[in-house]
Amino acid sequence: MVRGADVGATAVWRGTARAVAAGPTPEEAWALLGDFCALDRWVPSVRTCRRVEGADGRPGCVRYCAGPVNMAAPGEAVGWSKERLVELDPAGRWYSYEVVESNKGFGRYRATVRVEPDPAGCAVTWSFEADPVTGWTLEGFVGFLENLAHGVARRLEEEIKVKADA
Repeated sequence: MVRGADVGATAVWRGTARAVAAGPTPEEAWALLGDFCALDRWVPSVRTCRRVEGADGRPGCVRYCAGPVNMAAPGEAVGWSKERLVELDPAGRWYSYEVVESNKGFGRYRATVRVEPDPAGCAVTWSFEADPVTGWTLEGFVGFLENLAHGVARRLEEEIKVKADA
């Protein structure tokens, strides 16, 4: 879903990507996705994710993420960002974070990742509000997040199936 709004002269991007994971329960999926500093296990385009500041899994914690995607500077080998955990609700199975520093064209960016019930198992929902991101159109950025969410859902299906078969 893509939504855009103009606030004065500044465009604000908003969007949501949702993907269903067939089989895993929301609780099983959250047990894996709820680890803020393990994004590299679930997002194929993130090669490195580690805590660089604060207490692990606590609001204020900052993670460093890096990978090959950098639309703002395609000539650079690595796109990276530092992202601060803003809110965490384990019972509701969601967290919100914001980009605090990056070479990937982000200004203000805040996102929420949720694991929700779905008749097939569970769904991963990634919603955001941001300033326009350098190198992207809103539709292209939301498409990227949709691919990312679908990739996460596939990884959850694979990981949880492997655990069930063990």
